[in-house]
Amino acid sequence: MTQFGKRLAPAAEAAALMPQSFPARLLLPGGAELRCEATAIDPDSALFLIDQPLAEGTPLVAYIEEIGRVDGIAADFSKAGQWVNFSFAENRQSRFMRHLRWLIRRERGLAAAERRHTRYEPRNKSARFCLPGGPEQPCEVIDISLSGAAVRSHTKPSMGSPVTLGRMKGRVVRHFDEGFALEFLSPLERGDLDSALS
Repeated sequence: MTQFGKRLAPAAEAAALMPQSFPARLLLPGGAELRCEATAIDPDSALFLIDQPLAEGTPLVAYIEEIGRVDGIAADFSKAGQWVNFSFAENRQSRFMRHLRWLIRRERGLAAAERRHTRYEPRNKSARFCLPGGPEQPCEVIDISLSGAAVRSHTKPSMGSPVTLGRMKGRVVRHFDEGFALEFLSPLERGDLDSALS
């Protein structure tokens, strides 16, 4: 647990940098999966609300709704839940921190119209997506930006799933009533917004 996390432990839900809780899944070595909620999220760690402790040092992958995939290592377990320290690939932490700051601003009502990139309604909304090894499936692109897209679909791939939309590779970062949102693995250029879907 980080120094920041240790300060949070007595009153994690009330004092966190990001106090809001998000649905989450923890993927453990061997393929076990725990569904839970994540709260007390800071740039280095988070508190996952589970009942049974994980062995300290256990490597895991967390999929947090609204945030996406984060690699981590199990740290302290308290009566509040399991602390997990995050580990980031190169440049990933800065992106994570920017997104976390945006979520905090949104939570405080300061970012209602603010997004990491402006979203556009594509001229041709019809598109197709596929999961690894699966068939292409029809969908409707609600909007698209340089960093991701919102898709209307009967199928909702699980959080963190890799998805190819048109010719863009991404991963699922959010579910909503009509479908899902994905974040592209590599940002688009502005001139590619429509051609990326074909």
